[in-house]
Amino acid sequence: AEAHQNYAVLLAYMSDYDRVIQHSDRAIELADDNADIWESRLYSWIYHPDLSTEAICDEHIRWGNRFPEPEGDLFTDVDRCPDRRLRVGYVSPDFRAHSCCNFFEPLFSRHDRSRFELFAYSNVKNADDHTQRFKGYFDIWRDICFVSDEEVCELVRTDGIDILVDGCGHMQDTRLEVFALKPAPIQLTWLGAAWTTGLKQMDYVLFDPYMAPSDIRTSEEVVRLPRTWAAYRPGESAKASSVTVLPALQNGYITFGYSGRTERLNYKVFRTWSRLLEQIPEARLIIDYKCFADASTCSYYEDFMSGFGVDMSRVTLRYSSDIFQALGEVDILLDSFPHSGGTMLFDALWMGVPAITLASRPPVGRIGTSLMTNLGLSGWVAEDEDSYIARAVEFSGDFELLAVLRSGMRDRMTGSPVMDEIGFARDVEMAYRHIWEDWCASNSV
Repeated sequence: AEAHQNYAVLLAYMSDYDRVIQHSDRAIELADDNADIWESRLYSWIYHPDLSTEAICDEHIRWGNRFPEPEGDLFTDVDRCPDRRLRVGYVSPDFRAHSCCNFFEPLFSRHDRSRFELFAYSNVKNADDHTQRFKGYFDIWRDICFVSDEEVCELVRTDGIDILVDGCGHMQDTRLEVFALKPAPIQLTWLGAAWTTGLKQMDYVLFDPYMAPSDIRTSEEVVRLPRTWAAYRPGESAKASSVTVLPALQNGYITFGYSGRTERLNYKVFRTWSRLLEQIPEARLIIDYKCFADASTCSYYEDFMSGFGVDMSRVTLRYSSDIFQALGEVDILLDSFPHSGGTMLFDALWMGVPAITLASRPPVGRIGTSLMTNLGLSGWVAEDEDSYIARAVEFSGDFELLAVLRSGMRDRMTGSPVMDEIGFARDVEMAYRHIWEDWCASNSV
């Protein structure tokens, strides 16, 4: 079972989804009670280019239905005062050097501690300097890495948590099985895998209006924050990096770029990029990710992408240890679909590089839509593959516009909801307060 699922994941890493479901299905047939296989399966399904929103959500619900709902009224002793100081617990394995730090810190550091008492349930295996810094954002810190689900559940109940927040989803080292035991009266998921958990015991999921259109499918009730679903704080390397002059002004041609996970790439992306390069014969494309430090991986992708018509003589596959410096060579970022990029989009924009994105399969297919709209750049959001190409061609022909955007992008970001840390924290806290008031009203004794 493990071999079949590992192979399915490797195929996804290699952007080849033809047999991902076949091997993953076989793994489940052999070991449908294996938590690690399910975690890996659901993670890879989110990236699959040919699965519908409904199919992906239904598979998450299928996983969630394996867990019985706790019986009885578990929260009869909870103080139902709607305006009291609330106890909020955050559960994550990523209170460490991880891309989630860019989004966790703007919220945790800006919480109103007079109105919210903060508890961390840290599933971090190897603590680092980031972990130590995170401890200062919380009133109470609990290490749960080697603690059983049942013991964590009892700990949360003893702590009297009102709202328990999952910050991982179906990603590595998740503790969703704690949530299945329903240790808190209100349970909510945010960030992490950024989709549904499939658990009946998970009450809410946090998105924004751009990521969560009216037809979104989740097992939880959707809470739409009014502006953005996440605020971004650049890391130290990003802040130390200067924005370069638009490369096209010196090169005389446009350089497109992509700097994210390979599992977000697929035949639809390659086919579209091929058509785009055909329309701009002088353009170049840089694909920059850690796996391209390996020559055999580069050779594989050269053959694989060529099969979808990509002119590999105009493509550079590489790994840059300093991605912020490397982005200085890119004029326009090309987002992936049907799963948008994540941190790569925010980092590229911080370096002045705008992104062409496609409003694809919600919610994770619309991370770029949310970001570009919140920056006042909705014209960079395409509706389909044809408009994706058309917009890329249009913007590629206007070096002056690109240069102005590049030089002013950091000011645009800092003045937008995307980097309004205090405003974002207040939006989240208002959402918490509203769902708490609703719970108190519907659970009065």
